[in-house]
Amino acid sequence: MKHLLIINGNPDPSPERLSSALAKAYREAAEGRGCVVRQINVGAWPVPPLTQAAEFLSEPTDKHIIEAQGAFLAANHIVFIFPLWLGGPPSALKAFMERVGCGGFLLEQGGRGFPKGRLSGRSARVIVTMGMPPAIYRLFYRAQGVKAFNRSILGLAGIGPVATTYFGGAEITAPGSDRTIKAVRKLGEKLA
Repeated sequence: MKHLLIINGNPDPSPERLSSALAKAYREAAEGRGCVVRQINVGAWPVPPLTQAAEFLSEPTDKHIIEAQGAFLAANHIVFIFPLWLGGPPSALKAFMERVGCGGFLLEQGGRGFPKGRLSGRSARVIVTMGMPPAIYRLFYRAQGVKAFNRSILGLAGIGPVATTYFGGAEITAPGSDRTIKAVRKLGEKLA
């Protein structure tokens, strides 16, 4: 049985937000396939950003973060859904991932001083919504913010492969949002 973790990385967890609708569509489709699904809405948890290196080295004490770490460990596949803000994920999602990574949860010291990811064996799907056409983001801006998230957080933690799907412009406004929700539902049906 596949265990999924869906992270709604939108700082606004309102059900009216497209990110919430996409998380719901993916979840319902995956549950329809018999998967066990856990969902975390980052915006529903007040997560302060790290301000000192010592915080990152210390074990977390916040019960939400400890529960999130357990959800990461239980998952075979992790789905991140977020709107593109200033070229990358919202800062609330990055703060959440920093807190989840505390105490060596994501990384351990590998050979020759290189970090070694502790979440290998898990795959991920990153679903990004944006106002601009995705082709412009990928070609002109080279998708640097999302690539950094995928490579420097997920990849470094050992999560892979990581597949990314972008939705932009007309696809995220009505009536295009219906097509976007259907496309995400198909991803959930394929468990991709």
